[in-house]
Amino acid sequence: MIVPITVLMSVYNGERWLRESIESVLGQTFTDFEFIIVNDGSRDSTLDIINGFAARDRRIQVINKPNTGLADSLNVGIGQARGEWIARLDADDLCEPNRLSVQYALASSKKEFVLIGSGLTGIDESSQPTKFYKYPPYHQDLVNRLITKKGFFAHSSAFVRTKTIKAVGGYRTRIKRAEDYDLWLRLSEVGELGCVDESLVRIRHHVDQISHDEGGRRQKIDSRVALVSYLLRQRGLADPVAAESTDSEFAKFWQFVERGVALDQLVGFRRFISELKARRDTATLAGLFSALAFSVGSPHFVLRYFREAFLGEKLAMRLADEWIRKITTCAE
Repeated sequence: MIVPITVLMSVYNGERWLRESIESVLGQTFTDFEFIIVNDGSRDSTLDIINGFAARDRRIQVINKPNTGLADSLNVGIGQARGEWIARLDADDLCEPNRLSVQYALASSKKEFVLIGSGLTGIDESSQPTKFYKYPPYHQDLVNRLITKKGFFAHSSAFVRTKTIKAVGGYRTRIKRAEDYDLWLRLSEVGELGCVDESLVRIRHHVDQISHDEGGRRQKIDSRVALVSYLLRQRGLADPVAAESTDSEFAKFWQFVERGVALDQLVGFRRFISELKARRDTATLAGLFSALAFSVGSPHFVLRYFREAFLGEKLAMRLADEWIRKITTCAE
């Protein structure tokens, strides 16, 4: 039987904040939903916590499987989803009580919508709010943010049309640390994106986040892999990430992007940004003066910083052009 919404969560060793996250879903003002929780081979008390909630609320469907990673686990959940829409939530994040009602109302207002996000409130490890973020409500503005790598709404705020996510093949498991970003780009090619101004989710920032693996290096590479593949599709060229590409073809493409990202890092710009942000985020007058003094010594980095702040990052576009030249040369 079809239900309006499937809430989808995948969790691996998430016992620390899992109860709070599940409770934020069960406390929704919109109550007509199923809640699929995929236990991705956890070795802590995660499964016991999930089963405890499932015993008290039959809207919860538990999928227990070996550890295969987030993208694959979400695809398993998508395969079981009966909802017209899928609302994503990570096991360390929280929904505001009106999250489902607000997003479902907007989704029902226009049949062209395939993905809807929302503003968010950042929270720390103690669930205390840190900062509010909001994003544009309109499709083209959101697509522009994706392709220039400006801030975008959180994975945990995503509200996706189920038949569309299934039609595009769900998450691509080859992209392990930017699977959501890759999916948003692909969804933008087949329907409209939207976003709710208000904060409907609380996103937790902590040192154990997957995005922090390898100092965030893998996420930097995978997000550019997703974007370059999107730019190639936009030009009518073969997508090296697609299932039709062999593993060796994909590996060559990934390594090509990896080298491009590494060269971009070598100029020291990203280290400059990290240091500038650390000084500025002290939120004191002394911190502001420290950031200004630090900037004076690197005027070319300052210029690039403001250029990217207003125009977005151009690295993926340069890599797409280079890849096209590479394959064109090989074909001659």
